[in-house]
Amino acid sequence: MAKTKEDILRMVRLRPYRGEPYFTFELIYHGSDWLGYRLKQWECGKGTVLFEGRDFRCSPLHAIDSDESVAACLGFLTLRPGDTDREYFENYTPAQLELCAQHAESLALEAERRFPERSNCACLRA
Repeated sequence: MAKTKEDILRMVRLRPYRGEPYFTFELIYHGSDWLGYRLKQWECGKGTVLFEGRDFRCSPLHAIDSDESVAACLGFLTLRPGDTDREYFENYTPAQLELCAQHAESLALEAERRFPERSNCACLRA
């Protein structure tokens, strides 16, 4: 099976703490209207993919590789129970739930610090 080409539009390193863990986020173009994304947690030199998908569409008001698009996607990935309906988290893996419990708030604050226009983004996720 042939691997489809992916073009990384943006890669952002997020360090919500002085030490570890830190996180990397990639926004990926696959040749369609829907963008891909990958959020990894790094600790002791090892990266663990927490979220990976192809179901993000940015606002038509923003470029697909803009700060606003990065911030909007991170906004979805850092939601925690209580932020939205319980059903949103039904298919989360144990690692994703741990991110919610341990790091989502700090990661969201770091994203807000880096991309302060986040609250003005109107973006969709399937």
